[in-house]
Amino acid sequence: MAVHFIRLIIIMAMGLGAMYMLHLLAQDWNKIRRPIPPAVTRLLTGASKNLDNFITRGKRDLQGQRSQTKRLKTQQGNEIKRINSTAVTIDWKRILSRDPFECLQSLVCQLLSGAEKNSHEALLMCDFLEENISVAPAKIGRAFSRGLVYRGRTERCYEEYPFCWYSAKTMLKMLKWFSDTVQN
Repeated sequence: MAVHFIRLIIIMAMGLGAMYMLHLLAQDWNKIRRPIPPAVTRLLTGASKNLDNFITRGKRDLQGQRSQTKRLKTQQGNEIKRINSTAVTIDWKRILSRDPFECLQSLVCQLLSGAEKNSHEALLMCDFLEENISVAPAKIGRAFSRGLVYRGRTERCYEEYPFCWYSAKTMLKMLKWFSDTVQN
């Protein structure tokens, strides 16, 4: 009987820890999912048709023109421009230090392997990671590359990160819920 109680306590602690990590990520999630405001885009592109091709949106944007013209499509078919990476700073080390169950890495792996490919939030996160992977810690880079290797086989990400029990769908729902409750 005591063994079951101890297991229950451990499971509860793991769930609480994973939810806390998602809460920390949700604080940064608001920054990730905000596209460039339309007024700013109109202002910048109004001066010249080609002005957008010369604006560098990241510190080390070597692909410049190509990365700025890439667009995401939502389920309704509307297009959203890439997010402005210069305005987004994620404290990856803080999140990873509070994520002993590697749920962030599992989420990255699952999303890049193709889980939730019809979700707008998943597309935004994949696009953000693709653009900023050079400044992310090695653990995130490893999860990113694992996800690409496991393309179409999301279950392999569960094997790679066995301590995180949440699916990408569940984690995205929690992120959305946390980000809606977090006031910056």
